[in-house]
Amino acid sequence: MTNEFTAEAKKLTDVCGTLFGDESRWITARGYPDSLALCIVDSLWSTGPSYQSVQNVVSKYRAYRTAEDGDAWTDGTKELLKTFGNVGGSVGFAGMVNNRKPAHTHKGAPLKAEVVNEAAVALENIGIFTMADVRAEYARDEFLTRIEDTWLDLTSQSSGVTFNYFVVLAGYQSVKPDRMVYRFIEKHTGLTKRQLGTRKATELIMRVADAYPTQARKLDHIIWRHESGREIFRADELN
Repeated sequence: MTNEFTAEAKKLTDVCGTLFGDESRWITARGYPDSLALCIVDSLWSTGPSYQSVQNVVSKYRAYRTAEDGDAWTDGTKELLKTFGNVGGSVGFAGMVNNRKPAHTHKGAPLKAEVVNEAAVALENIGIFTMADVRAEYARDEFLTRIEDTWLDLTSQSSGVTFNYFVVLAGYQSVKPDRMVYRFIEKHTGLTKRQLGTRKATELIMRVADAYPTQARKLDHIIWRHESGREIFRADELN
């Protein structure tokens, strides 16, 4: 970005410092570096009204896999799809995790469980079966373009919100600006998505993270949480 948007970067750094304070207080994304299945499940359920409900879904899946002598912490798409088959498809999976939330609010919306199944199948179709495959893909393309394109084609996922969270859960530093991050930038600097584009928005967040200082991935996540109305501080810091 060279010297472009220097004033805006400084302003955004000041805003973030005021809003977010000490990074040690932040809620951080719990990643799954060895479990593609958990990255898929957590990210696609993450748009619910409460993250506790997401944690409950993940816990139910983990418990089921443990009872089956499996290990959710290392599951890939193969294990996830086998679970769908064992429990009776998307409806059975929704029942197993005790969460029958739809993917969106319109009439006839599919279950979130169905989108999870769709994601696992779609990733297998491009040769992504495990986190090792994701890491190999990242080594070739740090923007994970093939995975992103596949993800955005999933039912009700075109906004990129859940893909952004998938990247965070996978443990990568690269910022993947979604509509929440763009909205935050525009609100506090006046810079629009059209003016920035993905590359410059990424560089802007990384510049702010360097100045903070914090990890770009952590700042991206806390901006996303703030802009989407979620808590940003750990429970023990709210009192």
